[in-house]
Amino acid sequence: MRNTALAVSLILALPVTVLAQSRSPDVPRQIYGKVQVIDGTTLEFKDRRQIVRLAGYEASRIEQMASSDGIEWPAGQVARAWMILRTLKRDVNCAPIARDANKNLIAHCFVGETNLAATAIAEGIGYAFNYRNEPQVPAYFDIERKARGLGYGVWSSKDLLPPWLYVASPAEEKKADEAPDTYPGLPLPPPVSETPTPPTTSQGG
Repeated sequence: MRNTALAVSLILALPVTVLAQSRSPDVPRQIYGKVQVIDGTTLEFKDRRQIVRLAGYEASRIEQMASSDGIEWPAGQVARAWMILRTLKRDVNCAPIARDANKNLIAHCFVGETNLAATAIAEGIGYAFNYRNEPQVPAYFDIERKARGLGYGVWSSKDLLPPWLYVASPAEEKKADEAPDTYPGLPLPPPVSETPTPPTTSQGG
């Protein structure tokens, strides 16, 4: 995995260098630190209040569901959970290359030597995808072809729409925004008393 990540970073080095020469003044060369994961493709550096979207990568929307061999699974939530596990308590190093239409940074982001977008694509967590008028990352499509051929992750679900073609219904959007307070069918633990109850002692007659 380490060699793969290093190889991908070398593949990406040339495009990043070329883009850096025409980088806008409002695009920093590097952002480093802890992040809050917003969704499968978007991170927020809390100390800077800066949102970063991974370049050349897309993941299923949070509310999207997939089905593999008759088993349903939450593709969007899996993508977000994957990103959380990869970045939790780790420093993330991002090399911004542009800003999108919403003025958020577009960047190649790494944890150690692991390229987050490339690794997610290799494991079938998401897709190689370039939005129009944004920097192109052609190397990711070669990685995606292998994951697709092996049927990893999103490629195991034939009916799962890619996120750029998916339109959520109002009911699905509402469901994604509402986190359940309780889980039906699961027993709840008894409430914990703030003051411990003294043990009962029996008295002899």
